[in-house]
Amino acid sequence: MIDAAEAQKVLEKAELFSGLSNDSIAAIAKLAKTKNYEEGDDVYKLGDAADAVFVVVSGRVRFSLGVGNRASTAQSIMEAGETFGWAALTGEAPRRVATASCLEDTTMLEISGSDLTGYFETDTASGYAVMRKLADRISRDLLSALTT
Repeated sequence: MIDAAEAQKVLEKAELFSGLSNDSIAAIAKLAKTKNYEEGDDVYKLGDAADAVFVVVSGRVRFSLGVGNRASTAQSIMEAGETFGWAALTGEAPRRVATASCLEDTTMLEISGSDLTGYFETDTASGYAVMRKLADRISRDLLSALTT
């Protein structure tokens, strides 16, 4: 189990949350739950409901983008400090656009998408900063998928 102070340190290093104030990081850390997965476990699959964002604390996760109803060859490996599952922050009833599978025993912070967007409604500066980074990330991922 990861305590709030450790969760805060993990979030400070995560690209998606970097640059936010200490108060914002502390508030987001309070929303996070620790999740442990074993090697081979799927965190989620293409088409699943997207209800949480994940930050890798330790371990590695293969993130394979989907095209239509099937997985594509475009994939990346998420390691400690990396964030994925951003579809949970987009609109109502979002679906997963990828499959995320653990390559080894992995510990993550799981943050409810609705809780996080709710927090961003009260801290709009942090919400804007994160959504701006998210837009850049989506753009990079899309370009990567189209060129692979």
